[in-house]
This record gives sequence, structure tokens and C-alpha cells, in this order.
Amino acid sequence: MIRMMKIMKYAFYCLILASISSACTKDEQGVPEIIEKEPKPTAAFTYALANANDPFTYKFDNKGTNFKETRWSFGDDSTSSIAGPSHTFLNTGTYVVKMVALNGEGYWAQREETIRISAANLIKVNTKTVGAGKLNLSFTTNMAVSKTEWRDGYKTSGAILSTDKTIDLTFDPGTFKEIQLKLTTAKGSVAMMNLFVSELGLIKDVTTFENMFSVSHENGGGPDGGEGSKKMIDGNITTKIFVGGVGPNMSWQFLFDSPQVVNGYSLTSGNDAPDRDPRRWKVEGSIDGKTWVVVDERGPEYFTERRQSRTFNFTNKTAYNYYKFSITELNGGSNFQISEVRILEFPQ
Repeated sequence: MIRMMKIMKYAFYCLILASISSACTKDEQGVPEIIEKEPKPTAAFTYALANANDPFTYKFDNKGTNFKETRWSFGDDSTSSIAGPSHTFLNTGTYVVKMVALNGEGYWAQREETIRISAANLIKVNTKTVGAGKLNLSFTTNMAVSKTEWRDGYKTSGAILSTDKTIDLTFDPGTFKEIQLKLTTAKGSVAMMNLFVSELGLIKDVTTFENMFSVSHENGGGPDGGEGSKKMIDGNITTKIFVGGVGPNMSWQFLFDSPQVVNGYSLTSGNDAPDRDPRRWKVEGSIDGKTWVVVDERGPEYFTERRQSRTFNFTNKTAYNYYKFSITELNGGSNFQISEVRILEFPQ
């Protein structure tokens, strides 16, 4: 009996050793290598206008390799699974086009390209004075245009003034008009330009170009307050800046990222209290912020109405980085207010 137990115990130890040896052999062999049956895909493409008269439709030429499926997105919520698609954009803008190439094993590659469609590059607006206070606007373009709309104001809901290729506008002295030109192609693509015009022609409003805007004295509520300095340049004449007790010491400054040739500006009076209006002021330009040149000086000037916009032109052909407005006299009071300031480049 004892001998039998020893034999069984010996057999048990042999079985354990055999199991350990087998496990070690498997570990030494490792995980079997996965052999890819298909080469990995690559993604590449080129693009070009499908027609010179249609700047919105592009043909995409797939240069990818080793793919069985392609997925496209055009940056305007449109997609395609065609290997080499054509696509029509419905508006001007910047679009990031993405192509994804996939093989049969799920491997993928991606390529991106950016397409920019600018109305300013598609349309040239022409101006011609046709008498005192009158201006003719027309346009030229290589686009095949199916519909033309000239609208009053910058909103697409503005009244349509004309559907002809040209339009005649009439101006009161010193006033401006905001005109929107909308051109539509046969495929429904739209190019729009917002035009700021006077009887002299097209005006460039550089107020909101890339710049740093600052004031010498701020409203108590700060620049974002209900009557803070940002209200001076928000494009809304029903808002205003108010600074109490500042007297003839108020000034404001624009520092542009790139120099601008400014030769005009408009000021809009506040909604009340005419004694807060500016009466005398000067405008200076500077390249470095240290040496200043007076480009315009006014006074006495009077605003005869509340929220009245007045335009001032001066001669300047120098591009300055800095423009500073300094009030030298108010209209009788010590508090300052103004609804809107726009700095402009008139045709010369």
C-alpha cells in the first residue's frame, strides 16, 4: 500500500513538471504574428474648378492608393463616398475638405485641403459720379450670374432696390449708404458684398479692422458696461459712451496691426444733453506711437440734432499704425458722451 502511494505521488510530480514545461514552451513561442493580407492605404487628392464661369463647383481627383472605400466631407455639412467626386459650394467662405481612404482590413489614411472662395476676388464693383449727390454702381465678374439683387442695408431681408446690373443712388450731403450686392448662379450659389458708399464712391470702414482700441478715461462700468467705451465702435448709434467730469481731456486711440491710410471719420452725437458733445478736437497719426502728426483739427463744430451723424474728410496719403482723437473742448459741460465713431478711407 505504501509503495503504491509513493508511485502515485511520483506520477503526480511528473505530471506537474510536464505541465510547467509545456507552459514555458508556449511562452517562449509568443503570440503568433498577424500577417497583413492588404497593403495599407494612402490618401491624397488634387482639385480644380470644373468650369471657369462657376467658381463654386470643384472636381476632386483622387490620388490615393490601396483603398477600397473613400469618404469625403466638404466642410459645409456635405459628404460623398464617390472615389473622385464633384461638389458645388452654395456660399463664399473657407472650407476644409477631408478625404479618408480605407482598405478592406479597416486601415485608413486621411488628407485635408483648404478651399477659400471670396466674393471680393469674384466681383469688382465700379463707381461713377453722375452729378451732385449722385453715384452709379455697377459690377464686373467672370461668374455666370442668373440673378442680381441690390439691397438696402446689409441684411438679406432688406428691401430690393434693383435687379439690374447697375444702380443709381442719391445722397444728402455728408451721408452714407449701406448697400448689399447679391449675385446668384444657376446652381443657387451666392456671392454677397456689403458696400459702404457715399457720393464720392466706395468707402473703406477700417474701424473694425484688426486693432487695439483704447480710451484715456473709461466709464465707471468698464469697457463692457452699458455706457462703456466699446459702445463707441459697436456700429449702433442707439448706444453711447458716457464719462463724467472728464472735461476737455478725453481721447481715444486705434493701434492697427497693419498701417492704414485714414482720410475721414464720422461722429454721432448722443441721445441727450448737447452740452456733452465735442466742440473742438484734433486727430493725429503716428507710425511708432511716439512721434505724432496732426492730420485733422476741427472747431468749433456743432451737432444740431440728437444721434446726428456727421462726416469729416481731410487730406492724408500716409499709412499710420496709430490714430488718436483728442477732445480739446466740450459744448459747455464737463461730461463727455458720443454714440458712435467710425474711421474711414475715402477714395482719393
